[in-house]
Amino acid sequence: MKQALQRLWAAHRTPASRLSRRLTLAATIAVALILCRWRPWDLFERGGFSTDFYDAQAHAFLDGRLDVPPDVAAAEGFLIDGKTYLYYGPLLAIARLPFAVFGHWADGRLSRISIVLAFFVACTLTFHIARRVGAILGGGSPRRYATLVAAVAVSPALSLAGWNSVYDETEMWALALFLGTAVALLGLWEAPCRRTLAVAAALALSTVLTRASVGLGAVAAVAFVGGLLWRSHRRIAIGSLIGAGGALLASIAVNLAKFGTLFDLPADRQLMSLQNPQRAAWFAGNDGSFLSPRFLPTTVVQYLRPDAIRLERLVPFIRFGPRATEYGSYPLESNTPASSLTVSATLLFLLAVAGIVVIIRRRCLPLLALTVAAFVAALPSFLIGFVANRYLTDMLPALIVPAAAAVAVIARPHQVSARTGSRLVALLVVWGLWVNVALATWIQNLKEPGFTEMRYAIDDAVFGGPPPAVIDLVAGAPPPRDGVVAIDGDCLGLYIAEQGAWVALELADGLRRLSGTADAAGDTISINTTEGDISIEFLQGTALASYRPVAGDPIAGAAVAIGTSRVAIDIESDPVTGRLLISIDDRLALFAFAAPALGGATIGNTLVVTEAGDAGTPICHDLQARR
Repeated sequence: MKQALQRLWAAHRTPASRLSRRLTLAATIAVALILCRWRPWDLFERGGFSTDFYDAQAHAFLDGRLDVPPDVAAAEGFLIDGKTYLYYGPLLAIARLPFAVFGHWADGRLSRISIVLAFFVACTLTFHIARRVGAILGGGSPRRYATLVAAVAVSPALSLAGWNSVYDETEMWALALFLGTAVALLGLWEAPCRRTLAVAAALALSTVLTRASVGLGAVAAVAFVGGLLWRSHRRIAIGSLIGAGGALLASIAVNLAKFGTLFDLPADRQLMSLQNPQRAAWFAGNDGSFLSPRFLPTTVVQYLRPDAIRLERLVPFIRFGPRATEYGSYPLESNTPASSLTVSATLLFLLAVAGIVVIIRRRCLPLLALTVAAFVAALPSFLIGFVANRYLTDMLPALIVPAAAAVAVIARPHQVSARTGSRLVALLVVWGLWVNVALATWIQNLKEPGFTEMRYAIDDAVFGGPPPAVIDLVAGAPPPRDGVVAIDGDCLGLYIAEQGAWVALELADGLRRLSGTADAAGDTISINTTEGDISIEFLQGTALASYRPVAGDPIAGAAVAIGTSRVAIDIESDPVTGRLLISIDDRLALFAFAAPALGGATIGNTLVVTEAGDAGTPICHDLQARR
């Protein structure tokens, strides 16, 4: 193993890869910093919801199970015969087994470093695709290889750094593993041998066990390229078909073991569908499937449209444009903000268009086979009834393979000087960097009060005058586009629009929020309002929050473990969002769809209430003063 790794490193660390390696390192550092919110010491901090999904699967594997605890999976889980399953492939869970054997200390702490590593691997493999395609077509140079690496580094893969989640981790590794499969298959075409075939089949298997939709493209690539060797290397061709079939069967076996289906997911058994009648009705109208060709008119237009972003004067000066316009005969289930390939992967997209022409004109069958397989990998993301920015990553292999052909052989037009050409490429790289860093920042920080405060402080210093995108909140009116900030009354609350709903940034102390401390060994805390009573009971090292409305059934939260000293208590009751949230020592103790008025409530003496400056809404007061 050690010798194999040394050979790989020696093959990679060559003078031809020097510029590509530097670009890869710089881009990887940027991804790590964005993921950590520019605090590198937080790289291994425990993440939020979904970051422990693969850890939970790893612990389940150690126990000889496939199901996971329902409280971990939450609404993403599928309830099958009383057990809860996750639909994510097992590979990244298997990779966590060395950590899981030592307990739960690493749960939720590995997703950031996993995303960073996958991005590094993807950029590194992009160089090797460029080099191998150059060898096949008789072209290429270190600078041209670096151009392709730069185009991928500033593509939508970079924007995945905006969300530390199982979704983005899976997307990033699916991209890296597909590119690894492509590198191995290009090597197989140049020098057919069993060892290279085994590597390609193993990487295709890894891809399909990471993200099945992209993995189907990797499996198709093994079959297609192997099929091209039928006449010259019959045994290799047969082996490739066996390898592709084996990878496909492995994916089917996992699906059967979890859900009892070959490929589909039982959408009606997902907790999200069981809890949401509208979602259940949507799946019922779509034959119980996530996919349908009816969504193609909508998704194709959205992911290719050139106006998928907007410029604004607030940092980072670029935001998502309007959500997808629905052209299909059936509505989308989820329509979240998304960019497009033409906007956020401009350089890569232009190279890919030129590369497809090169591949067709030269009749380069292995590159044509890989390109078709990459389109197979992208197809499910066009067929799914969800629009999301992260799905653009599934489409990148379909751009990277033909783009490698373009950078290998396309000559610079005689009318364009070398300096002008270099400046144009640099301009497109800077554009991709700006767009994707801006969108990643937007995704990561939109709901953070400090982000809004920083944006408007810079705007005030540079432009002054009334703040842009700030409105008065009108009860019952639909929220505007994402990012618009609304002030409720005399700063009773400050809200920001996100995906058709309001999210609270600040809530007025004593009116919509109560914060304070209490003795962990003290008496039960009671807060009595006209709509109902809130209570927090301390018992044997735990705290249990509950809400008893005047009309309706009482709601009890989950017990929260506490120490023996004083505990911090935070209560938010927001009539705009219609939610009651109680946190104890920064852990959620109760969530309810209720909004009892805290103003004028009777508060027990055991809760020592504290109040922040500016009534808890300093950002709101600053914006109000500017208006």
